[in-house]
Amino acid sequence: MRQDPVTGVWTVLEPARAGRPKDFSITAEDTADATGCPFCAGREEMTPPTRYEAALAGSATWTVRAVENAFPALKAADDEDGSDELDAPGPYRGQTGFGVHEVIVETPDHGAGLADLSPEHAALLVDAYAARLRHWRADGRFAAAVLFRNWGRAAGASLSHAHTQFAALPRVPDALVRELGNFSGAASSSRPCPLCEAVTADHRGGRTIWEDAYTVVQSPWAAPIPYFMRIAPRRCSTTLADATVAERGSFGAALLAAARAVRGTFGEVAFNIVLHDGPYAAQRAVSLPFHWHAEVVLRTSDQAGFEWGSGTYINVVDPDDAAVALREGLARETGAGS
Repeated sequence: MRQDPVTGVWTVLEPARAGRPKDFSITAEDTADATGCPFCAGREEMTPPTRYEAALAGSATWTVRAVENAFPALKAADDEDGSDELDAPGPYRGQTGFGVHEVIVETPDHGAGLADLSPEHAALLVDAYAARLRHWRADGRFAAAVLFRNWGRAAGASLSHAHTQFAALPRVPDALVRELGNFSGAASSSRPCPLCEAVTADHRGGRTIWEDAYTVVQSPWAAPIPYFMRIAPRRCSTTLADATVAERGSFGAALLAAARAVRGTFGEVAFNIVLHDGPYAAQRAVSLPFHWHAEVVLRTSDQAGFEWGSGTYINVVDPDDAAVALREGLARETGAGS
């Protein structure tokens, strides 16, 4: 059994429960017809008004665009100060669905996935992420923000056009609360940052898949599921919102590397990318340490009774073996000129 120092999650590693990577039953996702897609260039009237837009030099149209989600899970009026508690029966608690839910359209090209973008395009996408984080931090009404990317139906994507979703929340999500506790506990005990230590340990263990001067993509020693990857900046900082231009460009390159490693290993499969950014309170207080990072979750396996009953994951692929397979997949994609 292995425990991740960042998340606190325990994982049972048992490779004997599964065959080699190629034996996983992963179904390629169908590419939906672009007819009527609201995210394609020229159909901007089909979405809510643009909130953010940026274009590569020489582009005839926008390259990255952010709009309010047409079917938001959370919504806030401009004159609202925050979420209100709801009447709830007995021991339950409830509050209004106060928050922000946006879509960041990653490209005007319906057929392009994250792995197909240029480094410059990926850097522009990360600029959009940082801009939306800063915008809603300045609003002052929200406790935290989450960026997540669903690719493929099995990962929860309802539209096949590449996009990221952004949510600003009135409370800190439980996953971030646990991580913040781990970082704060280490700091209060005068121990190093757990993520900084994990990055060093995973690099020494040969589990680095891609790296440059600013960012690493790794297969963590205590990965909860097969082919799980963590993307972390080398500089121990609280939020992507305050990353330098070079760090944002590097993070974009890391996203490309992770997506290409997935495609080079398995082909077109479903996966999620989730950004764990410091809660807004942690960004304002030096005493609340956090090291922002992202997680790449392949939809190679499902949670079952053991996971739900114990809160512990079972990983049937040794992270060392996963690192080798993903590095080889990335090499195949790079060699193919992707």
